[in-house]
Amino acid sequence: MHLTQINQDRWQTKIGGGCASLFGLPFFLAGLGVVVATFIPAETRGGDEIPWYFGIPFGGVFMLVGGAILFGRLHIDIDRAARTVQKRWSVLSATVYAKERSLSEFNRVRVTSKIRRTKNSSYTVYPVILDGDSGDSFDLSEDREKNKSRTQAEEIAKFLDFPIHDESSGKTHIRQPDALDMSVKDKFKSGLERNEIPDPPAELKTRVDYDGSSLRLEIPPPGFNAGFAVAFAVIAAFEIFFLTVFAFPMLSDFDSEHESRVFVVLFIVLFSSVPTLVLLALVGNTFLARQTVSVSSESVSVTRGWPFRKTTTIPSNEIEEFFVGKSDGGQTSRKPVRIGSSQEVRVIADHAQTGFGNGLKRDELKYLHALAKGILVS
Repeated sequence: MHLTQINQDRWQTKIGGGCASLFGLPFFLAGLGVVVATFIPAETRGGDEIPWYFGIPFGGVFMLVGGAILFGRLHIDIDRAARTVQKRWSVLSATVYAKERSLSEFNRVRVTSKIRRTKNSSYTVYPVILDGDSGDSFDLSEDREKNKSRTQAEEIAKFLDFPIHDESSGKTHIRQPDALDMSVKDKFKSGLERNEIPDPPAELKTRVDYDGSSLRLEIPPPGFNAGFAVAFAVIAAFEIFFLTVFAFPMLSDFDSEHESRVFVVLFIVLFSSVPTLVLLALVGNTFLARQTVSVSSESVSVTRGWPFRKTTTIPSNEIEEFFVGKSDGGQTSRKPVRIGSSQEVRVIADHAQTGFGNGLKRDELKYLHALAKGILVS
């Protein structure tokens, strides 16, 4: 949870607490239980004796991890008067570690994206960083939700009068502090944005309908690609392996009237249905998921998905960024599986973002972007 306070010379925020801290409660209680049980005689509580050299370290680790999540807080304090930025970690009211730098070392706020990997999964985070020309940097925070990192970066950039270098969409987009709250339409009218419409590509997959005041795009499914082939082969191989190595041998161990056979069949059906549903979704998103885009001077509306289609509409006076960049499928779209980065037209506002055209070639994307932008800023 972020709690932000801004006054004339100080920007402060506290990260931690709230519902997020409850994730540490089970770890803390489990560790505490092990430590307490270590000191209770076995004849009193029942069970085996717990050696102190096992119970205390084992339970202590769980208590330490759970306590850090439960009681830990991250404080960020930017002081314009003192020209300092400080990041402080505390447990309850006690400071555990603090790091402070001079604001004179930095001249911009950078937002980027990184993939964090754990043993069983991976996820994308969006760090907010203070940067300087000499290569100095100061990590402020990171969040899994891009809009939250974007909002915090804008707050800090306006407070410090720094530009934002946004690298989260594949290339660097520089946004000046005095234009952070300006829409694309306002930037165009003030001369900060331009729009040159290129020649249409030789092969245009998208159906384009233009009536002079609005634009409608019918974008076909992306179709077969190498990423789809790899993903399909891996999932299909897993299901075949499960059925031939585990499922069929398990069924052969029971005769047709054995009472446990029903539960074995139910388990096999439920387990094998997961990769089957994934394969169906993969085929649908690759060969059936069409995109419909409506652009006018009032709004941009994007409808996408399969089999359930979702529409996102953003008013034009709220759209602050409109460009061709890396697809942000993890948050705003259901993109087809592809190898390498997938490009699309990104539509970004403070409260929402979407995109369209993933799966198209870059020359077609640039053409559609220019057509849509021409309508948007009119």
